[in-house]
Amino acid sequence: MSFLNVGFPSYLNTLPLTYFLEIPDYVKFHFKTPREINQALEEGLLHAGLASSLFYAKNSEEYLIIPDISISAVGKVKSVILYHSIPLEELKGKYIAISPETETSFGLLRIILEEFYGVYPQYIVLSTPWSYLKERERRDFSAYLAIGDEALLLENFCLFPYASDLAEIWLEKTHLPFIFALMIVKKEELKQAKLRELLKNFCSLIYIARAKGLSSLQEIAHNATLKIAKDRAISYLQHLEYDFSGLKQRAFLEFCSLLKKKKFLTHIPQLNFFEL
Repeated sequence: MSFLNVGFPSYLNTLPLTYFLEIPDYVKFHFKTPREINQALEEGLLHAGLASSLFYAKNSEEYLIIPDISISAVGKVKSVILYHSIPLEELKGKYIAISPETETSFGLLRIILEEFYGVYPQYIVLSTPWSYLKERERRDFSAYLAIGDEALLLENFCLFPYASDLAEIWLEKTHLPFIFALMIVKKEELKQAKLRELLKNFCSLIYIARAKGLSSLQEIAHNATLKIAKDRAISYLQHLEYDFSGLKQRAFLEFCSLLKKKKFLTHIPQLNFFEL
């Protein structure tokens, strides 16, 4: 029997896509961090996954986008937060710790600080989340970039005097939404006709699950296991969007254009879609 290996971030923000998903026998689900999903796709351990949008931008020749699925936000996202001890404008030369789970949000942070604010800090990608650091290690940093569930949980601890929502700053500077993740599939895998059919069937199930999920956010928030207040969970999920419409495609390409300007990308990717 052929199996379709699919990766999803193990975060609260994916529940509107997965909570009502009827997983068929031919699908094996793998819940990982965004960076782990990117790596598993690259190593051929996953056929498809909800991957970092920056990962697609870097590897667009090898992947197709599954139409109209993303994790995105117009304004505040609430789970991509730079916690910092001094104003953004004063972070020049300071050490910023970066969550080991992120790729896209790190790219966004660099655009915001370097392109929008003209500030060039020193970035240190951690090998563990912030909570694993000893107190003396934390003192070395003037800021920490947290994403996903960790960013939501850290809000309770007042790490630093300042907390900047990166998607909110992006909207202020560009007047565009921001796309954090895209559902993609490796082109090489689609040479197998059987896998193409399995993926088409799975996409139909995802679209149905998303429709149910977006109409049931209160139920999802109530049953979520993340230890934050239920009203916060509901508010958080209501701020997220899950399509990849024309405006979001334009916003993604604007992000890629800025990355290319900073030489973080060698070229602006084509948006190539899997045909359903």
